[in-house]
Amino acid sequence: MFGKIKQYIYNKTKFGRTRYLNYLYQYDLKQYFDNSLMGIGEEKKLATQIRLLAHAIEKGFSLSVPKPGFGKKKIIELVYLYEKYKLYKNPEDDQIRDVVFATLNAYIQFQKSNNIDISFIPEQYRQNGKNDIKAGTAYYKLLENNNFAEIAYARHSSRCFSKKSVSEYTIKEVIKLAQTAPSACNRQATRVYACINSHKIDEIMKMHGGLNGFDKPSVIFAVTGDLNLYQNEFERNTVYVDGGIFVMNLLYSLNAFNILSCPIIWGSEPDMDGKLEHLLEIPHSHKIVALVVAGYPKEKEYKAAISAKREVERILYYVR
Repeated sequence: MFGKIKQYIYNKTKFGRTRYLNYLYQYDLKQYFDNSLMGIGEEKKLATQIRLLAHAIEKGFSLSVPKPGFGKKKIIELVYLYEKYKLYKNPEDDQIRDVVFATLNAYIQFQKSNNIDISFIPEQYRQNGKNDIKAGTAYYKLLENNNFAEIAYARHSSRCFSKKSVSEYTIKEVIKLAQTAPSACNRQATRVYACINSHKIDEIMKMHGGLNGFDKPSVIFAVTGDLNLYQNEFERNTVYVDGGIFVMNLLYSLNAFNILSCPIIWGSEPDMDGKLEHLLEIPHSHKIVALVVAGYPKEKEYKAAISAKREVERILYYVR
Protein backbone atom coordinates (compact mmCIF):
# COMPACT_ATOMS: atom_id res chain seq x y z
CA MET A 1 0.00 0.00 0.00
CA PHE A 2 2.71 2.46 0.99
CA GLY A 3 4.60 1.73 -2.26
CA LYS A 4 1.64 2.98 -4.29
CA ILE A 5 1.34 6.11 -2.17
CA LYS A 6 5.05 6.78 -2.51
CA GLN A 7 4.94 6.24 -6.28
CA TYR A 8 2.02 8.66 -6.52
CA ILE A 9 3.47 11.52 -4.48
CA TYR A 10 7.20 11.11 -5.14
CA ASN A 11 8.91 12.03 -8.40
CA LYS A 12 12.08 13.81 -9.51
CA THR A 13 10.56 17.27 -9.37
CA LYS A 14 11.20 19.60 -6.46
CA PHE A 15 7.45 19.89 -5.87
CA GLY A 16 7.02 16.12 -5.71
CA ARG A 17 9.81 15.75 -3.18
CA THR A 18 8.34 18.52 -1.07
CA ARG A 19 5.01 16.69 -1.02
CA TYR A 20 6.77 13.47 -0.02
CA LEU A 21 8.68 15.25 2.74
CA ASN A 22 5.38 16.63 4.01
CA TYR A 23 3.92 13.11 3.96
CA LEU A 24 6.81 11.86 6.15
CA TYR A 25 6.32 14.76 8.55
CA GLN A 26 2.64 13.87 8.83
CA TYR A 27 3.59 10.26 9.60
CA ASP A 28 5.98 11.36 12.37
CA LEU A 29 3.41 13.81 13.74
CA LYS A 30 0.70 11.15 13.99
CA GLN A 31 3.03 8.61 15.61
CA TYR A 32 4.21 11.15 18.16
CA PHE A 33 0.77 12.57 18.96
CA ASP A 34 -0.88 9.17 19.31
CA ASN A 35 1.81 7.76 21.60
CA SER A 36 3.09 10.68 23.67
CA LEU A 37 1.25 12.00 26.72
CA MET A 38 -0.82 14.02 24.28
CA GLY A 39 -2.69 10.90 23.16
CA ILE A 40 -2.07 7.91 25.45
CA GLY A 41 -4.30 6.47 28.17
CA GLU A 42 -4.47 7.63 31.78
CA GLU A 43 -2.40 4.82 33.34
CA LYS A 44 0.67 5.35 31.20
CA LYS A 45 0.26 9.09 31.50
CA LEU A 46 0.25 8.90 35.30
CA ALA A 47 3.38 6.73 35.37
CA THR A 48 5.29 9.26 33.27
CA GLN A 49 4.01 12.24 35.26
CA ILE A 50 5.09 10.54 38.51
CA ARG A 51 8.60 9.85 37.20
CA LEU A 52 9.03 13.41 35.96
CA LEU A 53 7.73 14.85 39.22
CA ALA A 54 9.98 12.60 41.31
CA HIS A 55 12.98 13.77 39.32
CA ALA A 56 11.96 17.41 39.69
CA ILE A 57 11.97 16.91 43.48
CA GLU A 58 15.28 15.07 43.31
CA LYS A 59 16.83 17.95 41.36
CA GLY A 60 15.98 20.22 44.29
CA PHE A 61 18.29 18.14 46.48
CA SER A 62 21.12 18.44 43.97
CA LEU A 63 21.38 22.24 44.18
CA SER A 64 24.44 23.64 45.95
CA VAL A 65 22.28 24.85 48.82
CA PRO A 66 18.83 23.17 48.87
CA LYS A 67 16.23 25.42 50.42
CA PRO A 68 14.63 23.95 53.57
CA GLY A 69 10.94 23.41 52.99
CA PHE A 70 11.22 23.34 49.20
CA GLY A 71 8.96 21.17 47.06
CA LYS A 72 5.84 21.01 49.24
CA LYS A 73 3.43 21.44 46.33
CA LYS A 74 5.29 18.84 44.28
CA ILE A 75 5.20 16.33 47.12
CA ILE A 76 1.45 16.82 47.56
CA GLU A 77 0.97 16.31 43.81
CA LEU A 78 3.22 13.24 43.84
CA VAL A 79 1.11 11.58 46.55
CA TYR A 80 -2.09 12.55 44.72
CA LEU A 81 -0.90 11.05 41.44
CA TYR A 82 0.28 7.87 43.11
CA GLU A 83 -3.04 7.44 44.90
CA LYS A 84 -4.67 7.44 41.47
CA TYR A 85 -2.02 5.20 39.92
CA LYS A 86 -2.18 2.45 42.53
CA LEU A 87 -5.87 1.89 41.76
CA TYR A 88 -4.83 0.20 38.52
CA LYS A 89 -4.44 -3.57 38.74
CA ASN A 90 -1.19 -5.04 37.37
CA PRO A 91 0.35 -1.67 36.45
CA GLU A 92 2.75 -1.73 33.52
CA ASP A 93 5.46 0.26 35.32
CA ASP A 94 5.99 -1.83 38.44
CA GLN A 95 8.84 0.38 39.68
CA ILE A 96 6.59 3.37 40.34
CA ARG A 97 5.93 2.46 43.97
CA ASP A 98 9.66 2.33 44.74
CA VAL A 99 10.22 5.62 42.91
CA VAL A 100 7.53 7.34 44.99
CA PHE A 101 8.58 5.96 48.37
CA ALA A 102 12.31 6.44 47.74
CA THR A 103 11.68 10.08 46.76
CA LEU A 104 9.44 10.68 49.78
CA ASN A 105 11.93 9.03 52.13
CA ALA A 106 14.76 11.26 50.89
CA TYR A 107 12.51 14.32 51.13
CA ILE A 108 11.36 13.48 54.67
CA GLN A 109 14.91 12.88 55.91
CA PHE A 110 16.09 16.20 54.47
CA GLN A 111 13.20 18.23 55.89
CA LYS A 112 13.47 16.57 59.30
CA SER A 113 17.17 17.46 59.46
CA ASN A 114 16.12 21.08 58.96
CA ASN A 115 13.25 20.96 61.48
CA ILE A 116 10.64 21.46 58.76
CA ASP A 117 7.08 20.31 59.39
CA ILE A 118 6.12 17.33 57.22
CA SER A 119 2.66 16.70 58.68
CA PHE A 120 1.14 17.42 55.24
CA ILE A 121 2.50 14.04 54.09
CA PRO A 122 0.01 11.25 54.91
CA GLU A 123 1.19 8.92 57.68
CA GLN A 124 1.29 5.84 55.45
CA TYR A 125 3.84 7.59 53.23
CA ARG A 126 6.18 8.33 56.11
CA GLN A 127 7.06 4.70 56.72
CA ASN A 128 10.54 3.60 55.74
CA GLY A 129 9.84 0.56 53.61
CA LYS A 130 12.46 -1.46 51.76
CA ASN A 131 13.10 -0.18 48.25
CA ASP A 132 15.15 -1.60 45.42
CA ILE A 133 16.13 1.90 44.39
CA LYS A 134 17.30 5.04 46.16
CA ALA A 135 16.60 8.72 45.62
CA GLY A 136 18.06 12.03 46.70
CA THR A 137 21.74 12.75 46.21
CA ALA A 138 25.11 11.15 46.82
CA TYR A 139 28.70 12.37 46.67
CA TYR A 140 31.02 11.07 43.96
CA LYS A 141 34.76 11.43 43.65
CA LEU A 142 36.40 12.67 40.48
CA LEU A 143 38.59 10.11 38.76
CA GLU A 144 42.26 10.66 39.52
CA ASN A 145 43.48 8.82 36.43
CA ASN A 146 40.87 9.75 33.90
CA ASN A 147 41.81 8.01 30.66
CA PHE A 148 38.74 8.92 28.63
CA ALA A 149 40.94 10.35 25.88
CA GLU A 150 42.41 6.88 25.42
CA ILE A 151 38.92 5.36 25.42
CA ALA A 152 37.54 7.87 22.92
CA TYR A 153 40.45 7.70 20.49
CA ALA A 154 40.47 3.89 20.65
CA ARG A 155 36.91 3.51 19.36
CA HIS A 156 36.38 3.16 15.62
CA SER A 157 33.42 1.97 13.58
CA SER A 158 34.18 -1.45 12.13
CA ARG A 159 32.36 -3.43 9.47
CA CYS A 160 34.44 -6.59 9.89
CA PHE A 161 33.27 -9.21 12.36
CA SER A 162 34.14 -12.78 13.26
CA LYS A 163 31.56 -15.57 13.51
CA LYS A 164 31.96 -15.75 17.29
CA SER A 165 28.62 -15.16 19.00
CA VAL A 166 28.03 -12.60 21.74
CA SER A 167 26.39 -14.22 24.76
CA GLU A 168 23.15 -12.94 26.22
CA TYR A 169 24.96 -12.41 29.52
CA THR A 170 27.53 -10.16 27.83
CA ILE A 171 24.81 -8.24 26.00
CA LYS A 172 23.06 -7.63 29.32
CA GLU A 173 26.29 -6.33 30.89
CA VAL A 174 26.94 -4.10 27.87
CA ILE A 175 23.48 -2.54 28.11
CA LYS A 176 23.80 -2.17 31.89
CA LEU A 177 26.97 -0.14 31.36
CA ALA A 178 25.37 1.87 28.55
CA GLN A 179 22.56 2.81 30.95
CA THR A 180 24.95 5.29 32.58
CA ALA A 181 23.91 7.62 29.74
CA PRO A 182 21.93 10.65 30.95
CA SER A 183 18.41 11.27 29.70
CA ALA A 184 16.00 14.20 29.77
CA CYS A 185 14.50 14.47 33.27
CA ASN A 186 15.84 10.95 33.96
CA ARG A 187 12.83 9.53 32.13
CA GLN A 188 15.00 6.77 30.60
CA ALA A 189 12.85 6.40 27.51
CA THR A 190 15.43 4.43 25.53
CA ARG A 191 14.65 0.78 24.80
CA VAL A 192 17.03 -1.71 23.20
CA TYR A 193 16.06 -4.69 21.04
CA ALA A 194 19.10 -6.96 20.74
CA CYS A 195 18.58 -9.22 17.74
CA ILE A 196 20.73 -12.39 17.94
CA ASN A 197 18.52 -14.46 15.64
CA SER A 198 20.65 -15.36 12.60
CA HIS A 199 17.73 -15.39 10.16
CA LYS A 200 16.40 -12.04 11.37
CA ILE A 201 19.88 -10.50 11.18
CA ASP A 202 19.97 -11.60 7.52
CA GLU A 203 16.56 -9.99 6.97
CA ILE A 204 17.66 -6.68 8.50
CA MET A 205 20.83 -6.65 6.40
CA LYS A 206 18.76 -7.17 3.24
CA MET A 207 16.29 -4.52 4.33
CA HIS A 208 18.90 -1.83 5.07
CA GLY A 209 20.90 -0.84 2.01
CA GLY A 210 23.64 0.71 4.14
CA LEU A 211 24.80 -2.74 5.30
CA ASN A 212 25.91 -3.98 1.88
CA GLY A 213 29.34 -5.60 2.08
CA PHE A 214 29.42 -5.77 5.90
CA ASP A 215 30.47 -9.01 7.55
CA LYS A 216 27.48 -10.56 9.26
CA PRO A 217 27.33 -9.19 12.83
CA SER A 218 26.60 -11.41 15.82
CA VAL A 219 24.02 -8.96 17.11
CA ILE A 220 22.07 -6.01 15.80
CA PHE A 221 20.79 -3.54 18.37
CA ALA A 222 17.71 -1.53 17.50
CA VAL A 223 17.72 1.51 19.77
CA THR A 224 14.28 3.05 20.22
CA GLY A 225 12.57 5.66 22.36
CA ASP A 226 9.28 5.05 24.18
CA LEU A 227 7.08 7.95 23.08
CA ASN A 228 4.80 7.32 26.08
CA LEU A 229 7.41 9.16 28.17
CA TYR A 230 7.27 12.46 26.31
CA GLN A 231 4.78 15.12 27.27
CA ASN A 232 3.98 17.61 24.55
CA GLU A 233 4.91 19.18 21.23
CA PHE A 234 7.96 20.88 22.76
CA GLU A 235 9.51 17.45 23.37
CA ARG A 236 8.94 16.14 19.84
CA ASN A 237 12.69 15.90 19.13
CA THR A 238 13.83 14.79 22.59
CA VAL A 239 13.47 11.11 21.72
CA TYR A 240 16.33 11.54 19.24
CA VAL A 241 18.47 13.42 21.75
CA ASP A 242 17.96 10.75 24.42
CA GLY A 243 18.45 7.96 21.90
CA GLY A 244 21.54 9.55 20.36
CA ILE A 245 23.25 10.00 23.71
CA PHE A 246 22.46 6.37 24.57
CA VAL A 247 23.81 5.12 21.23
CA MET A 248 27.17 6.81 21.85
CA ASN A 249 27.34 5.29 25.31
CA LEU A 250 26.44 1.92 23.82
CA LEU A 251 29.34 2.18 21.35
CA TYR A 252 31.79 2.93 24.17
CA SER A 253 30.30 0.14 26.26
CA LEU A 254 30.72 -2.39 23.45
CA ASN A 255 34.31 -1.29 23.01
CA ALA A 256 34.92 -1.81 26.74
CA PHE A 257 33.94 -5.47 26.20
CA ASN A 258 36.23 -5.73 23.14
CA ILE A 259 33.23 -5.92 20.83
CA LEU A 260 33.42 -4.04 17.55
CA SER A 261 30.46 -1.99 16.40
CA CYS A 262 29.12 0.44 13.84
CA PRO A 263 26.10 2.77 14.22
CA ILE A 264 23.63 2.64 11.36
CA ILE A 265 21.31 5.51 10.46
CA TRP A 266 17.64 4.67 10.50
CA GLY A 267 16.11 7.40 8.34
CA SER A 268 13.10 5.24 7.77
CA GLU A 269 10.05 5.33 5.58
CA PRO A 270 6.77 4.22 7.13
CA ASP A 271 6.83 0.81 5.45
CA MET A 272 10.42 0.23 6.62
CA ASP A 273 9.38 1.12 10.17
CA GLY A 274 6.57 -1.38 9.90
CA LYS A 275 8.83 -4.17 8.63
CA LEU A 276 11.39 -3.71 11.40
CA GLU A 277 8.68 -3.35 14.04
CA HIS A 278 7.15 -6.63 12.88
CA LEU A 279 10.48 -8.44 12.63
CA LEU A 280 11.72 -7.42 16.10
CA GLU A 281 8.30 -7.13 17.79
CA ILE A 282 8.77 -3.42 18.45
CA PRO A 283 5.53 -1.62 19.41
CA HIS A 284 4.64 1.34 17.22
CA SER A 285 4.79 3.54 20.33
CA HIS A 286 8.57 3.07 20.28
CA LYS A 287 10.30 5.40 17.82
CA ILE A 288 13.24 3.71 16.09
CA VAL A 289 16.26 5.99 16.51
CA ALA A 290 19.18 3.96 15.15
CA LEU A 291 20.66 0.52 14.63
CA VAL A 292 24.04 -0.66 15.92
CA VAL A 293 25.67 -3.72 14.38
CA ALA A 294 28.23 -5.49 16.56
CA GLY A 295 30.46 -8.53 16.83
CA TYR A 296 33.85 -9.73 17.96
CA PRO A 297 36.96 -8.98 15.86
CA LYS A 298 38.57 -11.67 13.72
CA GLU A 299 42.04 -10.90 15.07
CA LYS A 300 43.57 -8.75 17.81
CA GLU A 301 43.87 -5.97 15.25
CA TYR A 302 40.93 -4.94 13.10
CA LYS A 303 40.37 -2.81 10.03
CA ALA A 304 38.36 0.42 10.15
CA ALA A 305 38.06 3.57 8.07
CA ILE A 306 40.35 6.41 9.19
CA SER A 307 37.42 8.88 8.99
CA ALA A 308 39.43 12.10 9.25
CA LYS A 309 37.79 14.69 11.49
CA ARG A 310 37.28 18.34 10.65
CA GLU A 311 39.76 20.77 12.14
CA VAL A 312 38.50 21.72 15.60
CA GLU A 313 38.66 25.41 14.62
CA ARG A 314 35.99 24.67 12.01
CA ILE A 315 33.44 23.43 14.54
CA LEU A 316 34.27 25.45 17.67
CA TYR A 317 32.87 28.95 18.17
CA TYR A 318 33.74 31.05 21.20
CA VAL A 319 30.98 33.36 22.41
CA ARG A 320 32.68 36.05 24.47
